[in-house]
Amino acid sequence: MNKNSPRDSSASSPKNTPSSSTTGFFQEPPRIPNQFHDDRILQRVLNLYIPDKLIPSLASDLSTFGNHVLEPQVFSWIADAERNIPYVRTWDVFGRRRDELVTSEGWRNLQALGIREGIVAIAYEQQWRSYARVYQMLKYHLWSASSAYVICPSAMTDGAARLLARNIARNGGDTEGREVPKRAYEHLVSRDPEFAWTSGQWMTERVGGSDVRNTETQATLVTSDTSSSPHPEVDASGAPLGPYSITGFKWFSSATDANVTVLLARDPSGSISAFYAPLRRKIHAPLSTSSRALPLGTEPNGVQIQRLKTKLGTRALPTAELVLNDMRAWLLGQEGHGTREMATVLNITRAHNCVTAVGLWGRGLAISRAFSRVRKVGGGRLLMDVPSHVRNLANISVEYAGMMHLTYFVVLLLGDVEHTEFHRSKSGFDTSPPILGVLDTQQTTLLLRLLTPVAKAVTALASIAGLSSLLESLGGVGYIDDPADPETNIARLLRDAQVLSIWEGTTEVMAADVVRVLKGREATAVTNALGEWARRRIRSWSSNLDGIAATKEVTSLVERAEERLTPALEKIEAWVKDMNSEQLMYEGRNLLNALAWLVSGVLLIEDATRDESEAMIHIAQRWLGKKDTRALRCSVDLDLGRNHALDQKIVFGDSIKTSNLASKL
Repeated sequence: MNKNSPRDSSASSPKNTPSSSTTGFFQEPPRIPNQFHDDRILQRVLNLYIPDKLIPSLASDLSTFGNHVLEPQVFSWIADAERNIPYVRTWDVFGRRRDELVTSEGWRNLQALGIREGIVAIAYEQQWRSYARVYQMLKYHLWSASSAYVICPSAMTDGAARLLARNIARNGGDTEGREVPKRAYEHLVSRDPEFAWTSGQWMTERVGGSDVRNTETQATLVTSDTSSSPHPEVDASGAPLGPYSITGFKWFSSATDANVTVLLARDPSGSISAFYAPLRRKIHAPLSTSSRALPLGTEPNGVQIQRLKTKLGTRALPTAELVLNDMRAWLLGQEGHGTREMATVLNITRAHNCVTAVGLWGRGLAISRAFSRVRKVGGGRLLMDVPSHVRNLANISVEYAGMMHLTYFVVLLLGDVEHTEFHRSKSGFDTSPPILGVLDTQQTTLLLRLLTPVAKAVTALASIAGLSSLLESLGGVGYIDDPADPETNIARLLRDAQVLSIWEGTTEVMAADVVRVLKGREATAVTNALGEWARRRIRSWSSNLDGIAATKEVTSLVERAEERLTPALEKIEAWVKDMNSEQLMYEGRNLLNALAWLVSGVLLIEDATRDESEAMIHIAQRWLGKKDTRALRCSVDLDLGRNHALDQKIVFGDSIKTSNLASKL
């Protein structure tokens, strides 16, 4: 055979050399950069919602933490927590019941890291004033995807700490009813893992799910006549046990490895009340074996784990069915006000839910961006230079930007309400004028009441949809769910995100909450607060244009915003006025989406007009246009090169060096 024949030439070509398990092409792994710097939307949130004078000290900590959560040690802890899921050791070798919950070393190390970094504590450190919540949640955002869901007990601990703080403030004197919660509060907000406690939050029962009106768990008062113990009754820390004995069953209880819990039960009058209880209590030797009672250790405080739940996601998180039998507890607040007391917890845990949603989503975007920088497709082009691929990422980024602003606006409102309540100041905001046009504490409170369930509902659903699309953007690699390789595992993020539309109330429950706010005692005040805030912001944009040399793009954005947002607000107001509660609930999801679109739109315009960022202007324009009913807005006259360049800026930031493709197209 002629050695120069085409067959010989082809056979010797490297392209036709067969691959093997160790030779051939191997994809360069993407490297996730520090999200604090890589996530342009996160950076803009920081600069919009935090005063300039606070940013340097916060930014230093957030930058350091952004590196820390991506270290190999942290990923190894995540892998350990995912591989070694919690289990219950029910019996000891001698047949005695133990009910010992066993968690992985990785889980425990991640919990300790979160405590040291102040994931809960920051919210209670007063030097940050009204902005403590924004700072806390920015750090939480970086942490959520690297936490293996230790953020769930963090959220409950945060809610319990605020609930205890409110009760301490209401109860004067040095009574046990004040000192026991005060002691617990100090543990819950500590940064020292050896001293810090975590808290559960137990409300869900078989009869009602998120609806607690039919709670079956019962609380009775323990008196000296009914107590069977001759020894001082104290919890594991030595604090007195509460005067109530709680018996019942809790159906879905996360943070089962907590030190304490807050829960709902029916008090002796039959009303639903809130209680605080430790999870363990001290046990003593019988009197016959010693001249005085000696502590022998601790035992569960009337808590028995029936079983751990098997779940789609959040696998490292121990979630249990719990049998309560003579669980000793303290009453929180007044008898019969349990649901009202727990609203304090729910406001906080729902805010955590929002930040978890955008936090997981933000990590998914970071992974997809990193992949697009190294993955080459047909013709050797990087994915970041493929217009259709970047277009999809740009659309996801627009939605992400809207949900980020809605989330952090709610967080900002929460921080101001808390600061004002606990420091008796007129308003915690120390900017002038008040940031984003919120006038006073009353308006802040009303907007928070309305927007918390709105944000909780829409961010959860948007995050799930966004992560699903981002998983697809990695192709087959995205579908791999390998617990040993958590760094680029979007599948893990997606299955963990699924709970966010359910935990702390489903979308329907959130819609019902919004309808109650809009049709309740303060309906007029709430509707007016929303309308006044939105209209004031819309008017301010035109006023600001008169005093500056605005670009054509900014002028066009403001004009379009006025055309779209004002009619949307009027439509919402008409719905609330003309529909009864049942009709409004029937349109519940549409109402949630309309409110979210309006508020996010206002916030995006605020962000885009403050520095005329080209990427943010186009994000805001696309947000305003995303409700357009035309199926295809493309035309033969579309400037594909320019649009691709804008898509790249939306995905990668204003400073991105756009590819040569733009000029070629």
